Amino acid sequence: MKLTSLFICVVRDQDALRLAEVLREENISFTKLASTGGFLREGNTTFLIATDEKTKEKVKQLVRTTCARREETIESTLPVNEPLGPYLPQKVKVERGGGILLEIPIQYYERF
Repeated sequence: MKLTSLFICVVRDQDALRLAEVLREENISFTKLASTGGFLREGNTTFLIATDEKTKEKVKQLVRTTCARREETIESTLPVNEPLGPYLPQKVKVERGGGILLEIPIQYYERF
């Protein structure tokens, strides 16, 4: 198999377990790295996925469907009277999921 592309896929931690399961089900090899940053101070997971020409579109589709953006309601404490007022729980809609998928052409690789 000639590897042609390296995907760097950064997803929210909440989607990482499911993405790993889906990739394993499809016999797609990957390396998973813990990473940090992003909105709402949540952790991220970075996947490194090397593919051949035949598999790369499948990988793109799996990542898109497994890690799609979605709207969720969370409870947040916001001050009633800025800046020192009492804090009350409020429901706030936030966008969750999603990520970044980068495709890098592979010019050379070696297994050892």
